[in-house]
Amino acid sequence: MPAVTAARKRAPIPSHPPRFRTGDPPVDTVCRMSVRGLVVALLCGLLGIGGGIAIAYALSPHSTHLSSAASPVPAASPSVPIDVPTTRSVARDIDYPTLQPGLALPSVHTIGNDIASWTYHVPFGWTPYAVCTVPPCKLATDAVIPPKQIDKQTQLRFRPPGEPVVGGYSLRLKIMDNTDLNPAQMVATKVVGFQQEFSDQDYSRLRQTPNAVYFTYIDGNDHLRYNFFQWFAVPTHPNATLEMSVSGRARDRDGLEALFNRFADNVTGTQPPA
Repeated sequence: MPAVTAARKRAPIPSHPPRFRTGDPPVDTVCRMSVRGLVVALLCGLLGIGGGIAIAYALSPHSTHLSSAASPVPAASPSVPIDVPTTRSVARDIDYPTLQPGLALPSVHTIGNDIASWTYHVPFGWTPYAVCTVPPCKLATDAVIPPKQIDKQTQLRFRPPGEPVVGGYSLRLKIMDNTDLNPAQMVATKVVGFQQEFSDQDYSRLRQTPNAVYFTYIDGNDHLRYNFFQWFAVPTHPNATLEMSVSGRARDRDGLEALFNRFADNVTGTQPPA
């Protein structure tokens, strides 16, 4: 047994290098296969890394897209609100004949107080209605004024016969207890009043003169209205003591302007006797 062990430990050393057996691949083929395997392994590794990156990108949240040209990207929740212009809808006007220019103003009335007295003209057959702005009033707003009471009113409105009291056109007058403001100052006051009462989308100032101002606005019934105001002063005094206005629909605009100017051509004012 010791002899056998010793013999195993001392294996004979070959006198020349071992030869390859028949069928073994040549050395250069083995080398080529090793290089090819290495390249394949490297490609597989790169593909694995690229695929992992692609999968990770696909799974990660992203919203910005790159392009050759720079363009603004909308924020998901902007810190500054974006104002979107809106247009208020307007209701349909009432079905009533249009006010035409060229109306005759043969009816003559007076209106006055302790400061001034005015004589004015209105279209024939128009109905007078009461206007109550500071109650108590003898007649409620839109109550028909009896003929003998017309010249005793301090404020009233005239409408054509048979017209509804809302939505049509009219002529309004008011005597003023004013000892301070001239017509130009009354114009400025009315402009401020409209600015405070209506938003920028609900009214527009069309034109302004030293004694008149022209507005459009949307009223509480969502109707587009045209409203023109003017003020008058007695020739010997600068303060405005008479206010008149006309109002109507867009289709009445030409007739409103004609009535507005015709009234101004015929009105006359004086101071009452001392």
